[in-house]
Amino acid sequence: MPHKAPVTSSREDGRETKARIIEAAGPLFAQHGYDGTTSKEICQKAGVNMAAVNYHFGSRDGLYVAVLEEVQDYLVNVDVLKKLAQQEGSPRQKLERFVDYFIEDAFRRNDWHVRVWIQELLHPSPYIQNIISQKGLPKFYVSSGVLQQALGYDTADIGFYSAYLSLIAPFTLAFLAQNSPVIKALPVHYPKEEFIQHLKKNFFKTLDALTVPKT
Repeated sequence: MPHKAPVTSSREDGRETKARIIEAAGPLFAQHGYDGTTSKEICQKAGVNMAAVNYHFGSRDGLYVAVLEEVQDYLVNVDVLKKLAQQEGSPRQKLERFVDYFIEDAFRRNDWHVRVWIQELLHPSPYIQNIISQKGLPKFYVSSGVLQQALGYDTADIGFYSAYLSLIAPFTLAFLAQNSPVIKALPVHYPKEEFIQHLKKNFFKTLDALTVPKT
């Protein structure tokens, strides 16, 4: 009677193959974008055939969605945000932790996850809306809950969303610009860490200016 391989081992091999394909595809999507990356390039780099891609992801497009999901969990993880929001401290102290976490994970790294998301924001694929709905909105709800407490706005007030954009816009622009060739063309340059500290300082200055006065 032939010996059957353990189911657990087979599942582990499948997870390893799936992870290897994502790790191979990620840098290619980061460099060439969604439209510029071919299935052949992905398979060659991952050391698999297209049948393996289809088995694990359904298609090349399914693989791209899995890469975007990996990027979202890697850059800013909703479970980490929830833990930070549940820690002791004032809303402002929680926001300080949020800002530090975002800076640590998004600004101080320069890996393919960052570049994939920059590519996606600058040249959106057909899947960005679903990714934002499924992965982005849960993060927004956690962070906006803490921000709402710090600002004193009602979340139904349009002023809250205007304030939200005013606070996150500098970080978003800096995030998008960090790998842009435009940076090299600027007439002045500052150390990254120094610039980050100014971003943080301006965030809380803006927060103070936008906070609803207590009556």
